[in-house]
Amino acid sequence: MAKKNAISGKIEIEISGVKYTGTVELKEAPKAEAKETPKYKAWGVRIDRTVKDPEKAVEYIGEAQGYEPARGATPGSWENHPIFNKIKPCLLVDGNVAIYLNPNNYLQAENGLSVDGLRDYFDTMVEFGKLYYRITQDSRYTYAEVTDDPASLEYGFTDYAYSYKGKVRDKFYIGAYKGVIKNGKLRSMFGELPTGNKTIGAFRTAAQANGTGYEILPFNKLTLLQVLYLIRYKSLDSRAALGKGVTESSEYKATGGADTDGLYSGSQDGTKQIKCHGIEDFWGNVLEWVDGFVTTDKIKIADGNFNDKGDGYEAVADLPETVYGGVITDVHGNNKLGFTPKATDDDMCAGEGYYCNYGSTWTDDTAGLPYFGGFRSGGAGAGAFYCCCGCSASGACPDFGARLAFCGKE
Repeated sequence: MAKKNAISGKIEIEISGVKYTGTVELKEAPKAEAKETPKYKAWGVRIDRTVKDPEKAVEYIGEAQGYEPARGATPGSWENHPIFNKIKPCLLVDGNVAIYLNPNNYLQAENGLSVDGLRDYFDTMVEFGKLYYRITQDSRYTYAEVTDDPASLEYGFTDYAYSYKGKVRDKFYIGAYKGVIKNGKLRSMFGELPTGNKTIGAFRTAAQANGTGYEILPFNKLTLLQVLYLIRYKSLDSRAALGKGVTESSEYKATGGADTDGLYSGSQDGTKQIKCHGIEDFWGNVLEWVDGFVTTDKIKIADGNFNDKGDGYEAVADLPETVYGGVITDVHGNNKLGFTPKATDDDMCAGEGYYCNYGSTWTDDTAGLPYFGGFRSGGAGAGAFYCCCGCSASGACPDFGARLAFCGKE
């Protein structure tokens, strides 16, 4: 008798004139297990690393399929989107929000009342509510996705951008302006020329002088800002998609020039400030030191307890050879290293293809430290992905500034 879910019988075949007979029993193949449908919504992009064109290389995936990307101040399909609605400008003091601001006019509170007389006493910051991102790569594509659903943590998403000294927070705050040092403290204030010509250590000390939880822009938070730019604009050419920013100018610009331009604004005038996620001069004007990232023969990162040498940092990648300065053609593409340059082309002109911006990652016996964004005359080399890591802790020049951040209380 045939077994249940099986077929048996006699078989006869002929091979090269020789007949063979026998019996065979065929069993029902096990059914493939159905893949679990993720219980969250995520919006993302897929970057084809074989495509040089910075627009054509990027396509929307997940919930973002069919969306229109933003261009300049025009939001495309992203207006009033739940992801970007978590971005709120505010006045901050001692790590606490004093007043939320009108996102279209930083001279006003969200109720429309003037705050002009208050802004000397508080730091103008941008609040980022809790989000989760995932950056992955396969043999051809780099993927970047974002969601506001904690269920995504089971599927490789991370909230590392919100981690500070090992503790994950619900929010963090980034200075709306390039930083200025006043009375020994790094501030985010309007109407000031950004402070430059100081070492990363001097800026770090000035930021921490504001109190517990204050730092200069950390690398883990920068990664999320870059993910959000990329998903909103669907382009590796940030200067073309949002605006050139102050990257073709003979002079530095005072802070607050884009106060009434909304959370996103830009133009192809290389002397005017851009805003991205409510952050003025996200690229351009002066470079920004970035903390929590160093290179030696390895790449090391940290979410707090920042220092010049990377003491106590986590080694997350080997760096046997220097990635020399040039147009970024490939990135590490994971949750920890994000858009850290992995390969560059020093024969390609800035803005010509791939990530368009310049980058480098130097290996050395001494620690190399990163700076981001590009400066007032950096041209097409500047932008959302500009990141060079190789400056020593003693480095300082007029084009090197910093941006205040508040990461959370201990």
